[in-house]
Amino acid sequence: MRKGVLFGMLIGLSVLVGCGSGVVKSKAERVNAFRQSVDMDLRQMADDWDTLWLVNRQYRLTQWQTR
Repeated sequence: MRKGVLFGMLIGLSVLVGCGSGVVKSKAERVNAFRQSVDMDLRQMADDWDTLWLVNRQYRLTQWQTR
């Protein structure tokens, strides 16, 4: 009885926790995704700085090519 309960708890815990290394992405892929996110945030910082100091001129059209 005790072994059965312990075995059931271990199975239940393993289902909840899963693999520690990740199944979908490898470590290199996760690091690459993090670096891309940081790179995008740093690129947007210039736009945020201009908006903060109201340096950017207001246009009716977008400054990015949309099509």
